[in-house]
Amino acid sequence: METLKIFALLIFTSLAASYAWGMRGTKIGGEKGAMLPGAVLGLIFAWFSGSDLIRENFFVFSAIGAMAMSYGGSQTYGETLSFVVSSKPPENYKKGIVALIVKGSIWFGIFSAYMGIAFNTACGIKYKQADLLALFAVIMPLRGLGIYLLNRPVNPKENKFPKIYFSKTRNESWGGLLFVLLALIVLMAVKGDTYSLTFTAIGALSGAMGWVIGINLFYLANHPLKSGRYFFGKLQEKGYASGWKIMEFTLGAAGGLGTALYFFLNRAGLENITGKLAGQNTLFSGFKANELSFLPYLMLILVFLPALQYLFQSKHNEKIKDKLDSLGQFMEWLEEPIYSCIILAILILGNIKAAKLVSFFVIAWLLVEKDFFERFMKTKYKWPWFVILIGGLAAVLAGEFLLPNGYSAFQTWVLYIFTYEFFELFWIDYEAKQIAENKGKPLLKRWRRTSEPLVHLYFFFQIALLLIVGGILMI
Repeated sequence: METLKIFALLIFTSLAASYAWGMRGTKIGGEKGAMLPGAVLGLIFAWFSGSDLIRENFFVFSAIGAMAMSYGGSQTYGETLSFVVSSKPPENYKKGIVALIVKGSIWFGIFSAYMGIAFNTACGIKYKQADLLALFAVIMPLRGLGIYLLNRPVNPKENKFPKIYFSKTRNESWGGLLFVLLALIVLMAVKGDTYSLTFTAIGALSGAMGWVIGINLFYLANHPLKSGRYFFGKLQEKGYASGWKIMEFTLGAAGGLGTALYFFLNRAGLENITGKLAGQNTLFSGFKANELSFLPYLMLILVFLPALQYLFQSKHNEKIKDKLDSLGQFMEWLEEPIYSCIILAILILGNIKAAKLVSFFVIAWLLVEKDFFERFMKTKYKWPWFVILIGGLAAVLAGEFLLPNGYSAFQTWVLYIFTYEFFELFWIDYEAKQIAENKGKPLLKRWRRTSEPLVHLYFFFQIALLLIVGGILMI
């Protein structure tokens, strides 16, 4: 691959990951929010893999990328960031930086490990179905064990905390994810998968470096320099520069750039894997996954099951108390094993229909879940938005089964890059209208905070560029 093309792909991937990470922090957050940047990177890697068969099955890798990136979203880091950015001088700079190195490296390390394994399994090498089933059988127990050993106890009232603790009052979970990452490393080492091992190392490094750079920019955006001037000039002085968003854009850009550097520069390593598909007309599938026609329907049930939290959890329904609230909390907890273990196992074992559903419908479902069930359902406009969002989602699901070839790569790209921001703007306008001083102001002057116009202007720039380039490359 010629140098100029590689350089262009690196910039494209970095910009796409920056946008997706920034949108994650703007719209959904947590594990489900992290699926967007994972899906974006997975789609890019598949589309530019150099294999026509992998390109035709791009949805497999965008789906696996989404589930793989969701792991790191379970980590709490608000209080961690405060060690660096809440005061000048920082409250505990060293502790904050070490914490973010740990959390960033785990987040992108797990994502990169799964992406490497996904390419190998899709090409029918390195991993047998027994290896993968064994892996997913131990994922949740390992997460629980890691949390128990490294992240407990947490009892601020009695001043009881873990020996290594990166927050102030919150329960942490990085120990569980560290055990998952170690399990992945052991599996890759035992199978002699040097490609995925190196991918994991580079991904971990890029995640760590991205957060270190990002948090320092966040600090600079929060405080004036020693001279009294501002690093970001008038934009910062007048409150237009959002340190939090600068950090998120930076972390996404660095993580995307680091993983893309390995993926595109190590072409020989990738071709050693994808070359195994020569003469094949389908990707390899373990456990006869494509013959188990019930799996996609089972997966849909599992995706919808946690939505019962909106009926039974008090934070969504004020009428709920006690036992029903516990049921709602349990439904919310189910999201973790369902997405990061059960669905990811179905995907890596090679069920094509399930991958198509995750790549498009599930990403759309996450948007609707946030915008309707957690937002507009609680307003007087719930019925119009029910028609728009739930009706639109039903149409998307119908398309999954009625369209002969499913949704194209560019249609998927539009969902990832355009749709999230499109609906976010409606919610921003609704919330801004609830602020008394905004009443009567024109649309472009209604904002919840002074930094929002610049943030979304940057989103618009990213969206326009990514849609134009994506259209040229994917249509």
